[in-house]
Order: sequence, then structure tokens, then C-alpha cells
Amino acid sequence: MNRKNNDFVERHYLEKDSDDLDSSFHSNSIYRHTYYETKLKALETLDLKGHEIIVDIGCGQGHLMRLLHEFHSNLEEIGIDINLSDLKKAKQRNNSDSSEFILSDASHLPFKNMCFDRVVCTAVLEHVSNEKEVLDEIWRALKDKKTAVIDVPGAYHLQNKLSDLFIRKHGVFPFHREYTTGRMKTIVEESNFEIECFTTARFIGSILFPVIETISVADGRKIVWCRGLLARLICWAGDRIGLLWGNNTCMKTLGGSWFFKIKKEGMDNAP
Repeated sequence: MNRKNNDFVERHYLEKDSDDLDSSFHSNSIYRHTYYETKLKALETLDLKGHEIIVDIGCGQGHLMRLLHEFHSNLEEIGIDINLSDLKKAKQRNNSDSSEFILSDASHLPFKNMCFDRVVCTAVLEHVSNEKEVLDEIWRALKDKKTAVIDVPGAYHLQNKLSDLFIRKHGVFPFHREYTTGRMKTIVEESNFEIECFTTARFIGSILFPVIETISVADGRKIVWCRGLLARLICWAGDRIGLLWGNNTCMKTLGGSWFFKIKKEGMDNAP
């Protein structure tokens, strides 16, 4: 771990109590739908084939790992996170013999070279001090010709701007940033990855989430249209629109979460 960031880590992450997301989701159906929408998009982008070894860097409370196991029960999964409280919740949520959890900094992965068939890293790069250190570690731990999926917040999305203002005001994280596609392309290529594809989450996450984020920041999660039949209808409509126009260039540009599928070509150009 980089010594200059120890104070940030200890103050913001290690041993810090964190809210149980499931209890928060209970009172806000649209918030839950939007959150899981990004996890399902990560799962879809990973393009899993069979028995693979996968690491979830920044696994949080283990929601994506639970989805991975539900859809692909023959995977071997490792989740790492720097928040011990979240890791404990993730372990409770995923008690399969094929799942393991490790307390670790993403910039110093405790793995040998070329261990994994897939790496997934969602909502992490925007919170680290040095993205290249993390990507170099992903490159090192990933097998040749295999892929990783990186999820980052888009630079032009209103929700990300609102989140950034809230985070800076209250000091929720030591670092937070948004990304343009050009910046992300540069960062990825500096670590000798190739971008295979770029996509975004569906309609709810791209258009409606700014409203939900504003409500959540204002601590108004129990507002009536976030629950019940009306919430389910909003989610259904959002999914239908997303299926029709989700790959539209404008939708990608405005997307709240951007997913980059990147490939490691080999050891010739090691970082």
C-alpha cells in the first residue's frame, strides 16, 4: 500500500461501518433496480463461458459475486475490498465453497502473475489515487488473451456531477472523479490493454437516476413513487426504452456508468 495514502485509507475505509445496501433498497425500488442494472451489465459484459477463475476487485458487499454464482455456479470467485465491514457482509451473502474474500488494496493485489481468466472492477478507479497502479496490477494478475471489465462514471452525466458535489462537500471518499471516453482510452492503453468494446447501463441508470440520487442525498428515500406498482412500471418502461435505444451514441455519451471490456494480449509489452 502506498504510505502517503494510509491516512486516507484508515479514515475512510478500514473497519468503517457501512450501511447495509439491502436495507436501503427495501424502501426504494427504483434505487435497487438501478443498482442491480449496473451489476447485470457487468455480468453481461464479462461474457463468461464455463469454468473460469474470476476476481472482483472492490467487491463491496458482494452483490455482483452473488449474481455471478446464480448465473454461473461453476465459477471460482475471489472478492477483494479495502473495507472490512463490507467484506463481512459479502461473506455472509456468499457462503459458497467456491467464493473467497480477501482484505486488500487494489493497487497491491496479493496474487501471483496470470492467475485469473476474468477480472471485474466496478466503481473503483474513480476512488483511487493512481489508476495506472491498479490497471497494472490487473494486467499482471490476468492470464494472456483474457479480458477484464472496468466500470467508471461518465463525465457528462448529471447524477455523477451531483454525486461529485456531495462527495466533495462531505468528504465521503478521499478521491472521486468522472471520465471521458478519451481519458479512459488513454489510461487503459498506458497499461497495455486493448479496448474490445465500450457500452453503458440501460435507460433507468442513464436518465432517471439523477432524480433518485438527488432524493437519496436529501434523505427522502421513502417518497411514494420510488415504491410499489408505480416504481415497477417506471422500471419496466425504462427497460423497454433501453432495449430499443440503449446502444444509441447519445445514450452512451450520457450514460451514468460506462463499461469498458479490455483485453490483455500478452507479455511482450509488460507495464
